[in-house]
Amino acid sequence: MNTKQIAFIICTNNMQYYSECVRYIQELEVPEGYSTDIISIQEADSMTQGYNAGMQASDAKYKVYLHHDTFILNKNFIADILKIFQQDETIGMMGVIGAQNLSADANCYLNWNIGRIVAYNGRCTIEGDFSQILGESYIPVKAIEGLIMVTQYDIPWREDFLDGWDFYDISQSLEMQKRGYKVVVPYQETPWCYHDCGIFTLKTYDFYRHRMILEYPEVFTDGVNEEEASQKQKEILETENIRKNLIQMMEVGAYEELRDIAGEIREIWPLDTQIREIVNMMEIYSLEKECVTGTHSEWLNFRNWEKTYEYYNWIRLVLIRIQYQREDERARELKEKVETGKISRDAICKISSITLKSTSNVYKYLLKEEREMPLVSVVVAVYNGESVIRETLESILQQTYRNIEVIVIDDASTDNSRKIIESYKDSRIKAIFLEKNHNICYAGNLGFRQATGKYVAIAGHDDVWKLDKLEKQISFLEEHPDYSVCFTWADIIDENGDLNNAKWSGLYERFCRDNLEGNQWSRKLIEEGNYFCAPTACIRREFLEKTGYYRYALVQLQDYDLWIRLLSEGPVYVLQEKLTYYRRFNEAGRNLSTISMETQNRDIHEMQWIQDSYIGKLSTEKFVQVFSQDMKNPDARSDKEILCEKAFLLWKLENCFAEKWFIELLEDEECRNIFAEKYQFELKDFYEMNTKPMYFDNALMETVRYQQCLIENYQKMQSIQKKKK
Repeated sequence: MNTKQIAFIICTNNMQYYSECVRYIQELEVPEGYSTDIISIQEADSMTQGYNAGMQASDAKYKVYLHHDTFILNKNFIADILKIFQQDETIGMMGVIGAQNLSADANCYLNWNIGRIVAYNGRCTIEGDFSQILGESYIPVKAIEGLIMVTQYDIPWREDFLDGWDFYDISQSLEMQKRGYKVVVPYQETPWCYHDCGIFTLKTYDFYRHRMILEYPEVFTDGVNEEEASQKQKEILETENIRKNLIQMMEVGAYEELRDIAGEIREIWPLDTQIREIVNMMEIYSLEKECVTGTHSEWLNFRNWEKTYEYYNWIRLVLIRIQYQREDERARELKEKVETGKISRDAICKISSITLKSTSNVYKYLLKEEREMPLVSVVVAVYNGESVIRETLESILQQTYRNIEVIVIDDASTDNSRKIIESYKDSRIKAIFLEKNHNICYAGNLGFRQATGKYVAIAGHDDVWKLDKLEKQISFLEEHPDYSVCFTWADIIDENGDLNNAKWSGLYERFCRDNLEGNQWSRKLIEEGNYFCAPTACIRREFLEKTGYYRYALVQLQDYDLWIRLLSEGPVYVLQEKLTYYRRFNEAGRNLSTISMETQNRDIHEMQWIQDSYIGKLSTEKFVQVFSQDMKNPDARSDKEILCEKAFLLWKLENCFAEKWFIELLEDEECRNIFAEKYQFELKDFYEMNTKPMYFDNALMETVRYQQCLIENYQKMQSIQKKKK
């Protein structure tokens, strides 16, 4: 056995990924006295067979089994793993993410909860920050994920019953522990690996899950739910058919039809990377059509899916290298393609934003250019923000986009906010101090009226921007003049600036959504509520003037109402990069939108009015465009038929104004006939329908009160626990 050698064993069927994986391995620092070897296993029938072949082909003590789509970012990777192995000889294997417990039914891919990883899934890049213990060099786990598995002892891989591509990692983890060795995940200050997840499929997952349950009954005590497994197989077959159909359409260039289908797929995002990539390509196709540069990426002319997909992945892989500042001869080639119009700026922007957590280096190298910098007015409403306003203003004033005016409206703060604002001598700040406290709408509208820029950006007194936020948004808006607003994704932070996405997961997921077509957004907002985070917004002021500002009477949903109106002027776009930190305080009562009985009531009331107002004002044609999926009679087209459809939609939304619509429409003989003939809906049906509760009724309000009681009790318990500490 060679105790001074590290063998990297890669099972591969894709030379593009294999070559990329090797690039990162060859860049690793090799400690003095040690050597490395790279073993490529091709045409294996299973992962276990391939890894056994690799194990037998090398006498290296230390072996690194990794996917061909795993890129090792940590240049000190070898020294780091050696240090852990050498400090504890009972450690048999380590990986970068793992699970401390495994589900009784062997649904293991849901269990990862230890370690760190940067992973791309076709829709976006996630940095999986699972549990770690500061000061501990590793954490023992039950199993590690197979993207990278590092061993110091050779234990045969179980190809006797795992003759496919699933569960080899779980099995090997259990086999190591059977022989008395620990399986661990090392502490990682930053993620050691980037995992480009490739084509994801669960086609044989349940088959091998059943085998794992039989082989390890001491670990897995529940059986496979056959009904669920059967349903999953149907979904997998449906997904495969969708992929095949989309690829056929790509190869004949049916892009207009594909674009419509892609919009529908974004609502469900099947677990299939190639489907997701086609959806991404169609978003790029749409953006290129709407861009003033007129550039169209050349891959759409190939009419060959394999060539198109390889080209698209080539772009992604080079962008990763650029962002992580790795030497790469392909970077210059990519830059030339962008400069000559073979690849559009829209393509680079979209692909990099979903491939990388940050695109700052990509933007500087490929997209930054000398151009006119129109004035941007930044409106900041402040009320008692002394603990956070300085950080907010610093993040705005330090933007890489310099041509800004910062309109700060202090809404009669009673703390030291005014003193802090006045301490700034930057000529770009225009401060207004109100003598009487009004509300966010009054202060915001005052700021909008003072704005003179081509664009208006919004920031709360406690929100923080990444330094290149405005630069990227203005670049997009300047190139796409039909768009009314450009948003970004957002991270949620607490009062200390620490990430708080897990606690506010529902809000976080809403603020990190995919792009939809304008009518889709309108429907989604009306039926499901707000999806846009105000401090991420950069608005074209021309459109803001057309729609009007905040409605003074709204204080919970004023932003939401404004977005709906702006959508009527032009589409919106969401940069899929987290360029904004949206602050939510842990301390009860410090958020302006703190949940209470009063705010819940007001939220419901405002939502009802906004729905009724928007639906009521829609033209017949626009209603059909936006709500065709909700129409009870898909053939309805006359003005009065659509009035009936509006009434039904409001009732479906449990809107309190729906009753008024029905009462007024049923007074009209023509509408009564439409109800009867087209919907088989008579007066007696309305009488019955009107006995059903809606949001404003006491029965449902009791539920709201009960929920508020639970919240208050939880807050009391937290307070008691703090006092005990």
